[in-house]
Amino acid sequence: MLEGSRVLIRDRSLWSLAAVPVVFCTLALGVAGSLVYFNAADLYAALTSWLPILEVTAWYQWLWLGPAKLAVGALGATIFAVVSGLSVLVALLIANLASAPFLDLLSQRVEQNVLGGVVGSGESGLAAIAAEVRRTMAGELQRIAFFVAVWGAISLGGILIPGAQLVAPPLLVLFTAAFLPLDYAGYHLDRRQVSFRARRDWLQKHLSTMLGFGGTAMATALVPGLNLLLLPALVVAGTLLAIRYPVPDSAQP
Repeated sequence: MLEGSRVLIRDRSLWSLAAVPVVFCTLALGVAGSLVYFNAADLYAALTSWLPILEVTAWYQWLWLGPAKLAVGALGATIFAVVSGLSVLVALLIANLASAPFLDLLSQRVEQNVLGGVVGSGESGLAAIAAEVRRTMAGELQRIAFFVAVWGAISLGGILIPGAQLVAPPLLVLFTAAFLPLDYAGYHLDRRQVSFRARRDWLQKHLSTMLGFGGTAMATALVPGLNLLLLPALVVAGTLLAIRYPVPDSAQP
């Protein structure tokens, strides 16, 4: 993540490609932030409706109910913060889809600079460009659909299964941290035609590195201002990650 940011800062030839995702990112985060801000009370009430309401009717009850009320309040605030943070990441994924052709070109430029060539770029012309755009959009849409499906299943389980409310938020954080490296390295892996199973094996093989990448990305997404530059920096970092930890050639169909 940090290396991707440094590469972007140093290489001015990447700035024009990085500017478009920043614009889309700004719009997506503005909409997501506004929705969370103006509906914060209703969102908090919906997320914490299952928490117990502790009423103190006598002063001495504060001895045991006071700490319990603090714990319940802290749990509610944590759940709200996690869901708000995940809404930011969802906004970034939507910006990803709109920016996919530009991010793919950005990934190609990084690949060209590091490896001296781009995998799967042998054809040229308008037809080849159109095919590349369709492939890029389809790959990104598949990743977003997968993310939303798993995220929705975990969230629904947290609502419907008694006691799962405590487990669902950490699972969402863990899944998102594991998903982000797959998403932002996806442009490079798509060009290599790496199968989903091979990507899953690649993730498991380098799990600590991948979770570190995803965790850093999630933390950065919560920093106002810095998150606007996150999208292109993550694609650069994801491309470098896939180059540094390559998927075996046997993983290609």
